[in-house]
Amino acid sequence: MGDTVWGFFYGGLINPKVMQQVGLQPVRQTEAWLPGYELTIAPWVNLRPCPGAAAYGLLLETDHRTLKRVYDQLAARYDPFPVLAVDPQQRQVPALCYLAPDMAPGPATAEHVQNLLEPAEALGFPARYLARIRSFLPQEA
Repeated sequence: MGDTVWGFFYGGLINPKVMQQVGLQPVRQTEAWLPGYELTIAPWVNLRPCPGAAAYGLLLETDHRTLKRVYDQLAARYDPFPVLAVDPQQRQVPALCYLAPDMAPGPATAEHVQNLLEPAEALGFPARYLARIRSFLPQEA
């Protein structure tokens, strides 16, 4: 696989079904959180800087070629940014985090939100974070 790098994943790509669909097979993975960022879904999952907030996800070890191939498949353009994620042992781990700097706003679909909510619940993310994810579910008329 060559040289590997940690990526901080926070959206549907933490879902094992979605990982399989896009051909993402990490060498290693661990839960993690990213301080100073807030989750948003409008219409795609993204993070934006927000002091005092935290985003939860997975650190996945893979290579640059795989990251490019995976992110080239997505509907929005995401660019890599260096971050320091925090692992379960409270260590800061240098990682790449892909953010969409120019996402056109729009409503999220229930399926898109569920692709994140299901693994977030299974991983035991904090209740307040799960509530944030649920807040993006479309409201029934």
